[in-house]
Amino acid sequence: MKKIKFLSILLTICLCIGALTPAAAAIESVPAVKSTAVYLVDEDSGHVYYEQYSDRKVYPASLTKIMTAMLAIEAVERGEVSLDDPVTALPGYDFDMEEDGSTSGILEGETMRLEELLYCTLMASANEACNIVAMYICGSVDAFVARMNERAQELGCTDTHFANTHGLPNEQHYTTAHDMSLIARQAMTYDTFVTICDTAEHTVPATNLSTARALTNTNGLISGESIYKGYLYEPAVGIKTGHTNAAGYCLISSAEKDGIRLLCVVMGGVMTEAVNGNNDYSNFSDTIALYNWVFGNYSRQEIVSADTPVYEIPVKLGSDADSVALRAQTAVSAVLPNDADLTKIEKKITIYGEDGSCEAPISEGQVLGEMTILLDGVEYGTTYLAANRSVDLSYFQSMGAAVRRTLDNTWVRVILAVIVLIFVGYAVLVIRYRILYRRRQKEKQEARLQRQRMQEQAERERMMAEARRRSYRSEHPDSAPPPSDVTRDYFEEFFK
Repeated sequence: MKKIKFLSILLTICLCIGALTPAAAAIESVPAVKSTAVYLVDEDSGHVYYEQYSDRKVYPASLTKIMTAMLAIEAVERGEVSLDDPVTALPGYDFDMEEDGSTSGILEGETMRLEELLYCTLMASANEACNIVAMYICGSVDAFVARMNERAQELGCTDTHFANTHGLPNEQHYTTAHDMSLIARQAMTYDTFVTICDTAEHTVPATNLSTARALTNTNGLISGESIYKGYLYEPAVGIKTGHTNAAGYCLISSAEKDGIRLLCVVMGGVMTEAVNGNNDYSNFSDTIALYNWVFGNYSRQEIVSADTPVYEIPVKLGSDADSVALRAQTAVSAVLPNDADLTKIEKKITIYGEDGSCEAPISEGQVLGEMTILLDGVEYGTTYLAANRSVDLSYFQSMGAAVRRTLDNTWVRVILAVIVLIFVGYAVLVIRYRILYRRRQKEKQEARLQRQRMQEQAERERMMAEARRRSYRSEHPDSAPPPSDVTRDYFEEFFK
């Protein structure tokens, strides 16, 4: 009985400890959305967190004005126009507009700075401001609309066609959530655009035909005075609202928190009456729900830290080392799910040397390659690889390498081969000459020795003959010399 009670207590303790131990946070399911087309993307990397009917053709309504304002700002960036340029509303500025459309009440003949017209375009969603800007930038609305379509194609928009500058309904005026994300991401690269679209309230100075205008941003994420109340969202940055009966409630916005920058496109939103009697606009509520889902389940994590050695390569011609460690020049971080398994990180390393090595001298910090980081097949960033130390050059090895490189040259090898052949030929001729010379010298020496022997033999015979003659004369003083005396000079004659 005591054993059973002890086991029960032990089991209870284990369960309590397990409950207190933090478990790996799993990614929550994406919240349900009411809007038709949705595209949620990382503004930096382009990673898509969520999409729904993102390639369905829909009406963009006033989201069109993002392209209109961006083209004007790009003209400013190129130096073709200036934000301070005075722009006058010319006849025809109300082309293709509706009486009940959004407006800033700009009158024909009224003049204001181009920058103020852009505030009217993006904050107050003024339709007439769009046409005035278009006529100033391109000379006519038609020319400007043509440029809008060209720019859309340049940005990779494959299902977009603009028919006007402001977004009022037109069967030939359509886009997709994906295409609008491409346009908005490009527009957000311009500081002027970000400043204007993220302004909650702005006053347009008095003009030649009007007193000062107080503008309130229609974007309820950044303006508490917007007609869409109750949606203030601190991480939000811009961008633009849009609404027509055909398009529904639309919103393109961006948000930044804890190093995560998001861009969300919501199109075809609906308005429903909430329990408390307030209207709920799904373009705003869906956007906030999606942002909170990402910020709650994803975080920016450092995958590779800077200055940490990650690879080692051989060093040629080094005097004090035959290898060098490489470190990441900059840290690589990425927005990943909180439960991402970083042990699965893949490092794709490229060394600039032909055979995966490098040659001395090497300076500390010198870039010798690069590394791309992948996780589950997705590329998350690239960093240069720099030497972790310096390596001095070995001059003896350097001279040897220079000689080898010289010999590797085809023409050098050909010339050396010719020189070797000439040298060998010359050596053969010299050797042959020396052999023949020595042979002739030997023959002459043998001939001299032969002659010398014969001369010595003749001399001996002569001396013997002379001795016999003297002996004969001494014995026969009155007799004639012996017959042999007649031939005593034979050898002398023979060798003359």
